[in-house]
Amino acid sequence: MKIKLPYLIGITLLLGIIYFGYIKISEGIREKNRQEKVKKLENTASKNVTILPDIISIDYLGEKRTLAIYLPENYALDSTDYSVIYFLDGQSLFDQKIQEGTEWQIDEVLDSLGNLGQQQSIVIGIYNSSERIKEYKPFPETGFFADKSYEGDQHAAWIIETLKPWVDSKYRTKKDPEYTIIAGASLGGLMSYYMLMNYPSTFGGAIVFSPSFWVNEKVFSLHQNNESLFTQKIYFNAGELESSNIENILKMRDTLLKQGMPKENIKLDIEDGLGHSHSTWKNGFRNAYPWIVNRP
Repeated sequence: MKIKLPYLIGITLLLGIIYFGYIKISEGIREKNRQEKVKKLENTASKNVTILPDIISIDYLGEKRTLAIYLPENYALDSTDYSVIYFLDGQSLFDQKIQEGTEWQIDEVLDSLGNLGQQQSIVIGIYNSSERIKEYKPFPETGFFADKSYEGDQHAAWIIETLKPWVDSKYRTKKDPEYTIIAGASLGGLMSYYMLMNYPSTFGGAIVFSPSFWVNEKVFSLHQNNESLFTQKIYFNAGELESSNIENILKMRDTLLKQGMPKENIKLDIEDGLGHSHSTWKNGFRNAYPWIVNRP
């Protein structure tokens, strides 16, 4: 029996409509389930956290960006200048409802240390965009099928040239590099390391969680023109299950030590039983903060 072409076209169109209808229905169900889950979550942000929606412009994108700001408990009562941590993926830091799951408890850590009379800092949480992957790659990804698009170099320049001056004008900050830290996880960890190496006159320390050093081998040579390497501090962390990330971190640590970076200025923690996850980075900050801000 010979099947006519119009019949085949009709069947193909019908199957296509059924398939894409199924996809849309599935997406709708997932979105509804997500919204229901978020509704059940309580806000967990400290009273010391303020969300500033669309507060600052990013000229190269023609858009505005939201910031989450943590100020020390006694900020309004004293005249102290504070060190500053600039944190990528800012929506992950303070509130499980905004994060839609495990937040990193940055505010809980700082609140508890403040209650003990220990050193406090301002934290600037920089929300990412829907183009996070491109935004947090400072150079093109290698590999034949890899996505070559990147804007990390422009995003880093925006943080240096626009965001930091804005923060310094609005808040009482210690402006020297030893009191200015950049932090992030995964691609944000890659960006944090990149910015520490490329902008040593701005950043004296970096918190680098599970960094995506696999993006491009260029990352292993960024230190070569960094004349401030001997005074900077780097905190690395990764989950025990992140075998390839751990290998790259160890390779980077050995590279920096051979270049002459003091051993005491590099710290690495491996989180037992954990992988590439928010829980890993939540644990990491508890260990990173007291060490990275401790300056003689």
